[in-house]
Amino acid sequence: MMLLGITGPIGHGKTTFADALAEQVSSVARFESFFVVAEVADAMHAALTDIPDPYDVGQLNQWLKSLPAILQGITGITCTYEQLKLEQADIDTHPIEYQKLILHVENLRRDPTLAKQKISRENKETYRPFLQWLGGYLVKKADKGVWYNELVRRVHQTEKQDIELSIVSGLRFPSDATILRAAGGKIVKVYRPSHLQNDRLDPTERERENIQPDTTVMSNGGVDDLKRFAAQFIKDLKANNLQHLYQTKDA
Repeated sequence: MMLLGITGPIGHGKTTFADALAEQVSSVARFESFFVVAEVADAMHAALTDIPDPYDVGQLNQWLKSLPAILQGITGITCTYEQLKLEQADIDTHPIEYQKLILHVENLRRDPTLAKQKISRENKETYRPFLQWLGGYLVKKADKGVWYNELVRRVHQTEKQDIELSIVSGLRFPSDATILRAAGGKIVKVYRPSHLQNDRLDPTERERENIQPDTTVMSNGGVDDLKRFAAQFIKDLKANNLQHLYQTKDA
């Protein structure tokens, strides 16, 4: 089975590239840390009895007391509330890292029904601030491999299903790439040179820039160019002969 991890800025075509690769193989399994983070977020919403004041650290921490058991159940990670609780001094020192949590709780107070909806691809933009905060915070406070160790476990579960290619999308931290490489994967960065990079100030997006890929795909053409290029990329991946840089328009 080939294992590929995809990284790159938001909105630069990672999903489109993954779709194009999937068309080139007989069987594919798709994974994304979003789904695991969303499972944890859904469980946190289910554990919510009273929506906290977003500026009251004590009330926020009361909500976070549910997190250790949730993480244990979904990812197998063992941690304590003491590890995960918010510290006012940390918030004061790094306020930007907590703004997305605050924004989400403000949204919950305006519309409590948000806590009752299952997070999906279709509505994830509504929950993006919370997912970004939760994803980065637990890497920092619980375990660097909290999301990707679980993803690799799920990848291994597909090995008995005769899957030709497993694609893990949305790598955000250098530790994500390290875990996938240890599992035998290759890391590809996808970016569009003329496209803006969103959320550059977000801590998670900053960390993404520190990932060193095995290869980079410059998506400098259209969707049809990308689809044609995908065939050559899969050929090189099978031959363990990935180039350092590809340009889709020239493929």
